Amino acid sequence: MTCDVIIIGAGASGLAAALKCARGGLSVTVIEKEILPGRKILVSGNGRCNFTNASVSPAKYYGDKDFITAALDKFSYKDCLDFFKELGLLYVCEDGRYFPVTGKASSVSGSLSAAAREAGANFVFKAQARGVKYSGGLYNVLCSDGNSYSSKYLILACGSLAYPQAGGSESGYELARAFGHKITALSPALCSVNLKESAVSRLAGLKVYAKVTLKEDCEEGEIVFGARGVSGNNILSLSRNAKAGDKIFIDFLPQFSAAEFDEFIKLRRQKFAARRIKDFFEGILADGVANLLIDFLGIKKNAAVSDLKDDIFARIIKTIKGWPFTVESLRPWKEACAAAGGVDTQQVEAGTFRSKLSRGLYITGELLNVDGRCGGFNLHFAWTSGICAAEAIIKEQACGKFNNKKN
Repeated sequence: MTCDVIIIGAGASGLAAALKCARGGLSVTVIEKEILPGRKILVSGNGRCNFTNASVSPAKYYGDKDFITAALDKFSYKDCLDFFKELGLLYVCEDGRYFPVTGKASSVSGSLSAAAREAGANFVFKAQARGVKYSGGLYNVLCSDGNSYSSKYLILACGSLAYPQAGGSESGYELARAFGHKITALSPALCSVNLKESAVSRLAGLKVYAKVTLKEDCEEGEIVFGARGVSGNNILSLSRNAKAGDKIFIDFLPQFSAAEFDEFIKLRRQKFAARRIKDFFEGILADGVANLLIDFLGIKKNAAVSDLKDDIFARIIKTIKGWPFTVESLRPWKEACAAAGGVDTQQVEAGTFRSKLSRGLYITGELLNVDGRCGGFNLHFAWTSGICAAEAIIKEQACGKFNNKKN
């Protein structure tokens, strides 16, 4: 079975590439090991699919900034909105994050896969690509179903190790290695963080708005306490740089600057001098946080505010504005929404996603050493890479020759 383009993987970048290539007049075969397309799309954004963000910029990504910039310059968040609008998808915006108006991630994957089929793309499901060889100007892909497929162009859109229950695996890295591509160190990204302090379990189930700082990076938003640690969009965004032993500082009242909060507490002490300390935090801290804070600082719950010395309140202020917790570990791959690390982008052409090592080979999406913060940034990069790769192939095919001279 021979076609112009074989795409291994029917995830975000694979579907975008399939649609663009098929609409560009190329014959396309998409090989997918799962039973349906877009498995990770379906679970993204808690099943709602935050597919892009008004704040898309290189600053929201980890990796080679020049490589990332070259891609985003070709496909902005407005381009993304136009792309999905043309597919018939209606969307809503929540604080810069875009979701399908249906509230269902299936609307995003369904719009893409339906359009790709209508354009002529052929999908082969439940077929694992076991190996790829390049011979006679063609890529030959041998699949687990016993069939083999050949094409002039090959796009590796296999995804990362993250979320294996939705198809994440090492298969893409292995295929890329076969053509000489280097894989940088892999670790979970966009995942919850286990904390060393066992007392955090007392806050399990609690959601609070806070600012979180890890090393020199910080994020503000809702965090969720669990039995062993913390989650939430800001935690997920910072997790990729968290290592065991690192300190995470949580500011429980980020609306105040340090000086403003110092003055606020000073006035509050005067106003509520007759209160017991356990009642002093009513209205400003969740009960669980207040009780844990009192125990953490070794204060008697029934102590009167007026009896507490300045040094105690100095510690209260310092802790509320930057409570230190210790990273024990990241949650496992099955709970990670993305991967840090991947195919080294130094071996991939910026803006086209063309391999510098094997002509006609393109590498897209999560497989690359590019990952974004929480908020639709990873999906945006996936669409971008798939579309850019497809445009490069269409242009190359129109020229009637390969631009990359290496085999």
